[in-house]
Amino acid sequence: MILVTGATGKSGQALSKRLLEKKQPVRAFVRDADKAAGLKAAGADISVGDMSDRDSIMRALEGVQKAYLVLSNTEDQPELEAGFADCAKAQGVKHLVKQSSMEAAAGVDKPFSLSHLKSEAHIKASGLDWTMVRPTFFTQMLLMTARAIKADDTIVFPMGAGKVACTDVRDVADVAAEILTGDGHEGRSYDLTGPELLGFDQIADIFSEVLGRQVTYVDQPMDAFRAMMSRVVPDPWRVNGVCEELQALADGCTNHTTDTIETLLGRPGRSVRTFIEEYKAVFTPN
Repeated sequence: MILVTGATGKSGQALSKRLLEKKQPVRAFVRDADKAAGLKAAGADISVGDMSDRDSIMRALEGVQKAYLVLSNTEDQPELEAGFADCAKAQGVKHLVKQSSMEAAAGVDKPFSLSHLKSEAHIKASGLDWTMVRPTFFTQMLLMTARAIKADDTIVFPMGAGKVACTDVRDVADVAAEILTGDGHEGRSYDLTGPELLGFDQIADIFSEVLGRQVTYVDQPMDAFRAMMSRVVPDPWRVNGVCEELQALADGCTNHTTDTIETLLGRPGRSVRTFIEEYKAVFTPN
């Protein structure tokens, strides 16, 4: 049995579906059973609980050989993930795979990256067999630009001249599924990127070509982005963390691509062009 946490989120849901497609027994650890109805219908076992509740974690881990740990970025993330790892060890889990971040490098001082580093350190010291999956900027974040693109053909984002190696969540799920169903991945950290390092002006050009109309990148001041996020995200720590991580990317903290996806899957990661072509309707006015 493979346990997937965060199974109704983007990464966890994509991984759960991929494992089920591979005919693997999956248990989805979720807070809301209703949101997991689709996974249940697809054949997943559903375990309802909370990462702050040790008893529910222990129940979810009964009979589990491998587990995938992915949590939203919150201030208590290191403590929650450490608690989960301790429960996994107590329940005899053989292999714990954590979704971390490529930006979590030694010497960083950004909130999300520091959280991941603390979690990684605890898991590595736990005695569990472990693997770290470390993607960078998710291509799906481009969906945040859909409203502005549809309204006035602009991409409004606070990235300056920074470049990103957009990484599709589905590729991350495919890599995680390969790790969880394959051999020889224990004790390894995999940095995952898409195949291209692109500035947002280049991304705007790709939008223009795919959509057949001129799309322009507008560099949004970080203060304006922070104010916008604060209106919809109630957690000031999370708002600050997102802004800090985006600023680090804008400043060039991730300035290269990796071939890890192709090495592990035998195919390159999905390109930004492929993503926009697949989601073209989302960026097209009604």
